[in-house]
Amino acid sequence: MDKKQLQKFIQWLQEKNYIVIGPTKEDGQILIKTISESSQLDFSGQLPLYSFKKYLVPSREILFKYKKDDFKADLTAFKQALIGVSIFDLKAILLYNQVFEKDPYYQARLNNTLIIGQSQIPQFQNLSFKVWEDKYEEDILEHLQFDIFLGQAKEKKSSEFKIFTGSKKGQQILNDFAKQSGWKSDFEHVEYAGPIKEEGANPEMMKIKEKMPGSLETDIWQNLDQRCIECGKCTIVCPTCFCFSLTDQPCLNKDEGMRKRCWDSCFYSEFSEITGGHKFLKNTAERIYNWYYHKFVRIPDEYNFPGCVGCGRCSMVCPAGIKIHEVLESIKTK
Repeated sequence: MDKKQLQKFIQWLQEKNYIVIGPTKEDGQILIKTISESSQLDFSGQLPLYSFKKYLVPSREILFKYKKDDFKADLTAFKQALIGVSIFDLKAILLYNQVFEKDPYYQARLNNTLIIGQSQIPQFQNLSFKVWEDKYEEDILEHLQFDIFLGQAKEKKSSEFKIFTGSKKGQQILNDFAKQSGWKSDFEHVEYAGPIKEEGANPEMMKIKEKMPGSLETDIWQNLDQRCIECGKCTIVCPTCFCFSLTDQPCLNKDEGMRKRCWDSCFYSEFSEITGGHKFLKNTAERIYNWYYHKFVRIPDEYNFPGCVGCGRCSMVCPAGIKIHEVLESIKTK
């Protein structure tokens, strides 16, 4: 598929009532926005500051409304095509698919979402893990979940994409497009084989997982306690942070109200507070330790892969200059 065919494909998706969303360059920044044509897409390898997270888990949403005994949950979702999803964000979606496996609101959006990945890797030096290799054949793609993947053609200067599919939905979409556009339906299908490669879990992740428990009293966290200002920016840009708060909001009319879900952050002082004012996370050291422990111990224990995709966004936005790759190196060598 070349760039002209990609433009036709985007137009075809729009005719099928898909809202097309992808990375685009604006005022020197790469932003994830609604696009109208392929020329707006930016596959330069520059990392978008924000991920595609909000399109699957909105920052705020109404879960249900009630009026006396009448309970109404809105599970409708519009059709959207997320195009140009990087390997980092595909890994994050892989985690979300497991975390929100039984969440009807997430599943409604996922079922109405076409996920189109792409092979360009952001050129950012402070990565937590190596998440990509020179090849993107089945041994890599079979451990990601996507519908369509735009791979790089063998000749790196080529303007064509090598197309892979990762779902029946992706196959059907491309076959339908081919029938109506005359495009030669040339793609390779990749069966999802689970998140873990045959050689096992990432050894770097396993080393961190072994070192984390019992390390709260070390200088690592005490030093970070003096630096971190608990702004929560790292959790907002992190593609895998999924903490949220629930708020019940009554209306002025009697026996009417709604329940809302909103992004939250474990760095906020009130996050761990319960009735009576007790806080499980009492200071900055405990909060930042909890953030790392969740990503590198609890999530690996539950889902067998780390809660960090290695994108380095948290390091980019931290006003205190905390670099996740430096913290992880300290944990491994403590």
